[in-house]
Amino acid sequence: MSDRPILGDTDWLQYALVVDVPEESTSMNFGLFLIDVGKMWLDEVKFEIVDNTVPLTGLLPKPTNLNFEA
Repeated sequence: MSDRPILGDTDWLQYALVVDVPEESTSMNFGLFLIDVGKMWLDEVKFEIVDNTVPLTGLLPKPTNLNFEA
C-alpha cells in the first residue's frame, strides 16, 4: 500500500492487496503499520484465490533501500 497510503480520518472502506504467493508457501502473515499517532481497525479479512487476469498491487519494480539508509 506504499503507493496508495490511507491518510487522515476515513470512513470504512474496502482495500485489496493482490500478491503472487509461491505454491510452496506454508504460511502467510498480515498486519497493519501506523506511522505517527492514531487508531486503526481491521474487519472482515479474507484471503481469496484469483486468476492471472487480476493485476498485482503495490509491487516495486526492484528492491529498494538495500543499504537501510533513510
